[in-house]
Amino acid sequence: MQESQKWLRHFSKFTVFSTLCLIFIGALVKSHEVGLSVPDWPTTYGYNMFTFPLDEMVGGVFYEHSHRLFASFVGMLTIILAIWIQIIEKRVWLKKIGFIALGLVIIQGLFGGLTVIFFLPTAISMIHGVIAQTFLLLLIFIAFCLSNEYFNGFSNYPSKNNQLISKWSILMLSVVFIQLILGAWMRHINAGLAIPDFPTVGWSWLPIINENTLHKINDWRFENDFPIISLGPVIVHLVHRIWAGVVLLTIFIFGYQYFRGNREFNPTVFFLHLGVIFQILLGAITVWSGKDPLITSLHVANGAILLGLSFLTVLRYSIKMTQLRNISIEAK
Repeated sequence: MQESQKWLRHFSKFTVFSTLCLIFIGALVKSHEVGLSVPDWPTTYGYNMFTFPLDEMVGGVFYEHSHRLFASFVGMLTIILAIWIQIIEKRVWLKKIGFIALGLVIIQGLFGGLTVIFFLPTAISMIHGVIAQTFLLLLIFIAFCLSNEYFNGFSNYPSKNNQLISKWSILMLSVVFIQLILGAWMRHINAGLAIPDFPTVGWSWLPIINENTLHKINDWRFENDFPIISLGPVIVHLVHRIWAGVVLLTIFIFGYQYFRGNREFNPTVFFLHLGVIFQILLGAITVWSGKDPLITSLHVANGAILLGLSFLTVLRYSIKMTQLRNISIEAK
């Protein structure tokens, strides 16, 4: 049984990694604007998805059909994970979460199909993206609950200000998740270049959005063969930029609170700080490169990694605080 638990633990982590890859592939589909390169669903040009000829996977079809195949692969991994948990796990609540994960991946697949059937409506496409991130968090939760870290506990994980760290970790997760929603909104209304300069806004250091700014932006878009836009997408883009500053500040305050009580090196906290700097750099390069598909997709995937690291931190300190409360109750 111990050997089976070990392999289940490894398998859960592999499923998390595969889901991150799927998010990246999905981002490539949107970045290349090829979501309707395969116009039918669940078939692919009338073929069963799994029998579509490989030599016809060219151009946009390559990205869209690869996304469908890899999504099916992740779905299969989730089925195996859910069944495996039912067989060897004793924790009833974890068995239920395994089935919830399975239900969520099915819903995610259905929303992916709806985006094709209804020709990529913004609302459905956004829901599809947000469910993907939520599904990732659920898989991370399952993997964490199967980990040695979970079973060994955190009695030897010192900190002088656990309560503050716990509160800031929850706030950090919240602001990162909001940023991902804003990013999905921006991408699906094609506002990635609604402000085509960075770090300036409409070639001004003051982020003031008015008719004059919109006129300058639309002049640039006309000269570079982009469609004219209204103020709405520009405002959404600006909010996404401003909220990136909120994310950066929140992560660094969390880091300050953490290192006040912990002097030892923590890889998760280190990669949170490195990741948010890298994320802002990728966002800047996305604008400077005119939304290069690879850079834009890396920006999306790195955002998912930041979300996962934030959630992992919340899980760790939620358990830490629970342990401390239990110790306090026992002492009384």
